[in-house]
Amino acid sequence: MLTIGEFSRISRVSAKTLRYYDQIGLLKPGFVSQDSGYRYYEVSQLRDMLLISRLKRYRFSLPEISAVLAARDNGRLAELLKAKKEEFLRQIENQRHLLLQMEQDIEKIERCENIMQANYLVKTVETQPKTIYSLRRKMSVRDFAEAFGALCAGLEKSRLKPAGPFLSVYHDEEFNHECTDIEVGVEVSGGSGEQVRTLALGLCCFATHIGPYDDFTPCYTALMEWIEREGYTVSGPPFELYVKGCDDNVPPSEYVTEIYFPIKK
Repeated sequence: MLTIGEFSRISRVSAKTLRYYDQIGLLKPGFVSQDSGYRYYEVSQLRDMLLISRLKRYRFSLPEISAVLAARDNGRLAELLKAKKEEFLRQIENQRHLLLQMEQDIEKIERCENIMQANYLVKTVETQPKTIYSLRRKMSVRDFAEAFGALCAGLEKSRLKPAGPFLSVYHDEEFNHECTDIEVGVEVSGGSGEQVRTLALGLCCFATHIGPYDDFTPCYTALMEWIEREGYTVSGPPFELYVKGCDDNVPPSEYVTEIYFPIKK
């Protein structure tokens, strides 16, 4: 067996960290002396420590790693690694978008332009009433995927088919990342029930945003500036129409979203 010091030296993990892993049940010593309290590890546990260190580098949380060690299931581990890989790919794409945006900002600054001046073409449209199937709930921005998953499950159960892009309506006056009154929905042809309603917002101004979902603020700002400049006021909740998105197998930099504000003079 190896003392905690020897195990620490070989695995390149501090004794303090090993004691913490013992405390939370992630990696318990093979033997603890009742007389001295010293921890001893089996040589075979070095493989477990290697796996823990590898998964930590892959940004797995300690509870996730603990579940992997408990299951000892290579099939499940492969699934988790594939999911983490997809998460990394999304992060890489987001970083690429940020780099592109940074390069554009540098070019604007070098031309003595305001980097916060967004070039959005704002248009007005008399929107027609839509029959939508929707779910409305208080949720955080992290809950969008779950909400749209529930929406699609409800559509299938109700035997309804989408007749247009998915959308979100923001009913709160203020936006709170952790808890906002949001309605997710999609236009349908016919249907009935408490989750089917008519969305009628009348005259709207709108602009098209191309890029990831977490970068809508410049578009919202351009719309509000236009509304004030043209002498309109907001008359209803804004909504987002996801013309092209994650279901279209395109990178986030190519997502197309139309953002609408109901308006009146």
